[in-house]
Amino acid sequence: MKTDIERKPLRVRWRADAVLVAVSLVWGADFVLVKSLLGRVPALAFLFWRFALATLVCALFLPGRPRTPRLLRDGLVLGSLSCAGMGLQIVGQTHTTASNASFLTGLASVMTPLAAFLLFRRLPTLENGLGISLAGAGFVLMTFPAAGAAVNRGDLLVFGCAVAWAFYIVELAERSPRHDPAWITAIQLGLVALAAGAATLLLWGFDGLRSGIVPLLSSPSLILQVVLLAAVGTTATFLFQAWAQGQMSATHAAVIFTLEPVVTALLAAWFLAERLGLRGWAGGALVLAGIVVAELRLRRKGDRRPPSP
Repeated sequence: MKTDIERKPLRVRWRADAVLVAVSLVWGADFVLVKSLLGRVPALAFLFWRFALATLVCALFLPGRPRTPRLLRDGLVLGSLSCAGMGLQIVGQTHTTASNASFLTGLASVMTPLAAFLLFRRLPTLENGLGISLAGAGFVLMTFPAAGAAVNRGDLLVFGCAVAWAFYIVELAERSPRHDPAWITAIQLGLVALAAGAATLLLWGFDGLRSGIVPLLSSPSLILQVVLLAAVGTTATFLFQAWAQGQMSATHAAVIFTLEPVVTALLAAWFLAERLGLRGWAGGALVLAGIVVAELRLRRKGDRRPPSP
């Protein structure tokens, strides 16, 4: 028997896949951009300004949109997971490379099927299971340190972020179809901004908040980077992810997200002179193979005709 997701028209499912691919490409670029900006400003203060501006941008889309039952509850659940994911990620990025941060965050994709089983006792489809296995093997090659190298504090923090994102992906697939994407996104962005701002004030006071924005206002190019990061890399990606994940399973979305660290590795090699190495390239090839396999429609035993895509 087909699930509700499998009953969706093919064009809708492909459109959702294309949207998540675009989101992954933007997030891959974000790691490189954020890494360069964190050399100028404190991590938590930067997180506050990024998400405060993103919340304001998202608020422009709210007038006239419907508010559904349990919107605030679902938004707070997703926002809390976003706070954990973004907080651990941004602080961890200050202690590791952009490539490592992206690869370790990508482990969320490998952990998503486990999170789906723990929360809702759901198992992945055959295609998604094979795809996530290939991608997982790729991440092993890309993330495990070379012989004799130690895992640093930043790597551990970003790994914690990956755990939070795995549960977030599952919860978003469950909760986002119930609500308007703009409203569920605005609540999440606002909660992250509130948490980052409160933490900054508690630790460093108002001087901490100023230190997170004043250096970024020193040149038009930096201002443009911050605006793009907030409007495109935050508001747009969260908004489109909320819509797209309502059209697919959490594990299928997780497979597509494995594209993100491959993009980061390419851009980090170009802009930050970070080198991936042979193991990294082999891992990236496995990740891409996993995405391709996840898009297949394999025939099951007992099928009377080829399954509809």
